[in-house]
Amino acid sequence: MHTTIQTVLRCTLAVLSLSSQAAISAPEISWSLEGFDEPESVLAHPTKPLLYVSNMNGAPTELNGKGYISLLSSEGRIIRHVWVTGMDAPKGMATDSKHLYVADMQQLHIIDIDRGVLVKSVKADSSVMLNDVAIDDTGVVYISDLLGGGLYRYQNDTLQQWVTGEQIPHPNGLIFKDDELIVASWGTGIKDDFTTETLGGLYAVNRATATLTPYKDAQQFGNLDGLASTGDSLLISDWMNGNIFGYKDKKVQLLFNAGKHAADIMVKGDQLYVPMMFSQRIDTYTIENQTP
Repeated sequence: MHTTIQTVLRCTLAVLSLSSQAAISAPEISWSLEGFDEPESVLAHPTKPLLYVSNMNGAPTELNGKGYISLLSSEGRIIRHVWVTGMDAPKGMATDSKHLYVADMQQLHIIDIDRGVLVKSVKADSSVMLNDVAIDDTGVVYISDLLGGGLYRYQNDTLQQWVTGEQIPHPNGLIFKDDELIVASWGTGIKDDFTTETLGGLYAVNRATATLTPYKDAQQFGNLDGLASTGDSLLISDWMNGNIFGYKDKKVQLLFNAGKHAADIMVKGDQLYVPMMFSQRIDTYTIENQTP
């Protein structure tokens, strides 16, 4: 994935074959906000009407020190466009009651939410491009490594690889649902333009044994990026094509197309937040009755 944004924008899109599925019409956009700098992820505060947006502010692998986090209201009002700085290419995020955890290349940043201050950065020397973050009910933090492969785990102030790249070569989105860690894979055989030889799918990870189980009914359907949960369904974004999928009752359904390079999505209530990475905006959809 050592490439420039210009190369990415010129890449040939993968053709998605889902002959048994038909996309329904796109849900209504409740608001859209422009002016970001390669926004990769949107995260909603669990109890407050706040949104966090990670801005890479450069190429996905660029170590330029210009990355930052924006703070928004859940209605799309900018509170602090540049809220926390001191990063390179920040991507996925997760939060507990006190801290925001941000994946950024080979580092996991820890931000004090109340003060809006970056308090700690922990490096994983063996990683290549840390990408998404999830936290379990015990406070353990899990991070995917899209380029290097495998999953990392941060606990007891230590960041170490937990699942190897041989077990899962290019994981991206992470989410806990029903006490299970779910992983969205980008695929296998990743190329310089982000395309892959094989499309990605969903996996479940056993926290006790670190073993992966593929969802047999949810494989090879996209270069998967974000994972979000709504009711008893999952929503999944395909970065390369911009497709938004729903997964329910052991079935993947193409819901709608949000546009190319739809990145790490978030759902809170009936709102689906979609960062449009290279269009420099956040699109927000009302998703009532949009899941399969």
